[in-house]
Amino acid sequence: MTRPPPPRLLTLALLIGAAHAQTAAPPDLTLEQAYAQLAQAPSVTRAALSVQVAQQNLQAARAALGLTVSVSGSASYAGPTTTTASDGTSAAVSSSLSGTAGANVSLGLLPWSSSQSSLRSSERSLALAQATLRDANLSTRLNVAQAYFSAVLATQDITLATRTLELRQRQLTVAQTQQAAGNATAETVLNAQTAVQTATSGLTQAQASLDSARRTLDATLGTTLGGVTFSTRPDETLTLPDLSALVARARTVSSDVISAQNALASAQEALEDDQRDARLPDLTASVGYGGGSAGTVSATLNVRQGTLGGSYSLPLGDRASSGGNRLTASVSGSYVVYSPAQQAALSAAQAGVTQAGLSLTVAQQNAELDVRSRYVTLQTNLNAVQTRAAQVQAAGLAVQTAQARLDAGTGTADDLAAATLSLAQAERDLLSARITAQLSLTQLLNAAGGPQ
Repeated sequence: MTRPPPPRLLTLALLIGAAHAQTAAPPDLTLEQAYAQLAQAPSVTRAALSVQVAQQNLQAARAALGLTVSVSGSASYAGPTTTTASDGTSAAVSSSLSGTAGANVSLGLLPWSSSQSSLRSSERSLALAQATLRDANLSTRLNVAQAYFSAVLATQDITLATRTLELRQRQLTVAQTQQAAGNATAETVLNAQTAVQTATSGLTQAQASLDSARRTLDATLGTTLGGVTFSTRPDETLTLPDLSALVARARTVSSDVISAQNALASAQEALEDDQRDARLPDLTASVGYGGGSAGTVSATLNVRQGTLGGSYSLPLGDRASSGGNRLTASVSGSYVVYSPAQQAALSAAQAGVTQAGLSLTVAQQNAELDVRSRYVTLQTNLNAVQTRAAQVQAAGLAVQTAQARLDAGTGTADDLAAATLSLAQAERDLLSARITAQLSLTQLLNAAGGPQ
């Protein structure tokens, strides 16, 4: 029979397993993996639902362009009664049952019919909803990149703060040793202690920044990522895009421009409606045939509404046996000769078109100005990257000099450690500059409608 292992071995195995679990590397999250989760972000989901609603409204508007068919019917009953003539004689009247059954159709025939206007309005609403969804994707993508790179920079800051704290603690130990030997004053030790406290605060702040970046990324994506690491670094080389192409795209695809274009189109349609009402008479023409037992068919055209309608009515009961077939036609209409209210409405509609046109011009100018200002910002940030890169090279040369002095016996290990720490700080600043430049490029492309 197999003997169970001693309790001490079990305890040791559990401790080893726990230590292994604690030292296991956390999963890595790349920026592309974060981008892949954009569809579940709350802002994107909300905008996508708006697009779905706009698509359904457009489908309904397209369906309304076809024939609209409805059925109708009526029934009436009159019971038996007795009538009295003027000479005093009475006559019995039998009961009667009558009714009608019919069908009606309507079609928006002319371009200014309500169904045609609803179609154009639905198309504009869909275009704006799609632009809003694109903006939501671009904005959320930018927010994800900002939170991700904030986490990257915070991770770098934690490493730098840890190394700084180690150096300051070592310098404090040296100062305390020198004070014990009578080679350092109490002020020197106090300054060293202050440096340790400052380094500790820096480490705490870096850790808080990392936690904040994680929480921001979770909130932006609408998920919980957990304790992941962030390995993606910003691009080392960025190319300035073509400014003219960006400006031209921004003046056409910006959501503010599309919204202004929709407002202008609506104002122009309102003006055309008012002009049509002032120019055309309210004319209705109808023609019909029937009246006998076979029923009556008729057609009606309303010029101002732009609709064509048709109907068929079949008499039932006692009505079915009365009357004969005949052709009927009628025309009715009215025309406003003088109306100050109508002229005021026309003037207001014309002013609305002018105002909407100016709003569109302003929206296009703002879109262009936004692109141009962001382009200048990107140029400035790219210059800052070059400056930081030169500082890294200078810090690297300082490390080499400190190493040479240490090898020659004219420098100390602390001098080398300080130079190495300065190099790490310069590399951190270069990373920050590259992050700023890449985010600036993203903001520039977003202002022009996103990358192409």
